Amino acid sequence: MNTFNWLRTSIKHCILCLLPLFSVLAHAQDSQQLPSLGDATSGLISLQEERALGQNWLRNLRSQAPTMDDPILMEWFHDLIYRLVPDSDLQISDLHLVTVDSPQLNAFAVPGGIVGINYGLLLYSDNEDQIASVLAHELAHLSQRHFARQVEAARKRDPVTLATLLASLILIATSNGEAGIAGIMTTQAAAVQSQLAYTREFEREADRLGMTTLVNSGFSPDAMPAMFRNMLDAARFRGDVPEFLQTHPLTATRVADAAGRAGAYAGKQTEKSFRFRVLRLKAEARYQLGDEAQVEFTKRLDEATNSQRDALLYMLAYLDLQQERYQAGLETLEKVGTPNLLTNILQQQLLASSGERSRALDTLRELRVLHPNSLPLESTYATVLADAGNYAEATRVLRHLTEDYPDNPGLWESLSQNASKQKDLILASRALAEYYYTTGRSQEAAQQLRNAIRQAELENDLQRELALKARLKVIDVGQRPPRG
Repeated sequence: MNTFNWLRTSIKHCILCLLPLFSVLAHAQDSQQLPSLGDATSGLISLQEERALGQNWLRNLRSQAPTMDDPILMEWFHDLIYRLVPDSDLQISDLHLVTVDSPQLNAFAVPGGIVGINYGLLLYSDNEDQIASVLAHELAHLSQRHFARQVEAARKRDPVTLATLLASLILIATSNGEAGIAGIMTTQAAAVQSQLAYTREFEREADRLGMTTLVNSGFSPDAMPAMFRNMLDAARFRGDVPEFLQTHPLTATRVADAAGRAGAYAGKQTEKSFRFRVLRLKAEARYQLGDEAQVEFTKRLDEATNSQRDALLYMLAYLDLQQERYQAGLETLEKVGTPNLLTNILQQQLLASSGERSRALDTLRELRVLHPNSLPLESTYATVLADAGNYAEATRVLRHLTEDYPDNPGLWESLSQNASKQKDLILASRALAEYYYTTGRSQEAAQQLRNAIRQAELENDLQRELALKARLKVIDVGQRPPRG
């Protein structure tokens, strides 16, 4: 990829995140009254402003990029990140996680506690310790307020230069993209070089603090240099630069430094849970194998270890479910050597789909007693309840799930559908509003809330009416451009 194309790709990836920031920057520079952070990190962007920027960015991301709501993936991601958080020095604990449906190698952290990965990241990792090393690195960017510090560095540069950069980015975001890029390349060479140097400093800091977080959280220190090597191998094999390496430049020095830090700690065996094995196989089937997945996974059974074999059998049964071969899937699961919660859930999905909903529901209820907080279990239970026509109970389960996972558009959409079938029109409109809002469609969200308010007025439900009006104010504020 030549320099021109690389710069164009990188800038377009950053436009969505940076435009709200530029409004804040312009207002701050015009007034020369910079808000206080309340700490010594930066004098420009407060934690509250970072949160607002991050939430806006996340909604815009979901409106323009496909994201994934798979319950197993979501729960695994949450469990992994929150295992790291206590040792990460983060000032906030309320994170918002998102997985982009893309085979590309990428992970990112956005101010306001937004942490994301591309699902394809799993294709480049050998175990979840390596994924944890990437997430620990991203958490270090957040804990050290690198975004705010980068903005402060931009403020200290020539304001005319910054204005030129803003104008070029606006051109790219609107119509004349080539002219905008040309403006940056001809007038911003020194500023861009300075910014990249500052970024390399941040990368070193994130590597160092990320390693500490990784080890203190119980993961293998060797996972970070191993993941770095996997990334470099991926870049050589692909022939271009993965998205992650465009925004996180990786050098031989960084790999050597990571290996040196890892050597200072006692070695530890890496983890490869059943969930990780299943999710990685799903990623392979989705992005690499396609229609050949069933044949390929069957071939692998002959040389698989017990744990690998169970994951492969799960995937074969899962593919049977997708292709409506329910009895074949049930027979495949009988070969699993060590059944677990996920295989039990899949078995009930197969039974329910084959017409044995009552039997499946009985087993799911028993499993819920043993595993009261399992997202895959609760999601499956709600789906089977709805298929059986028990919309009221399905709605109750989904309401609890949206409280625990308020950023999940799929849960809000399911809740809206069930509430509608239950004839709870207020809740149906409210849930649909949240679905639209989390996917960046604020105007549609506001309209659905108005529909819910009118319905609450018709039903003389003052308590819900007031709550809906309060929520509408929040969404309306989110639609307004920044002052100044």
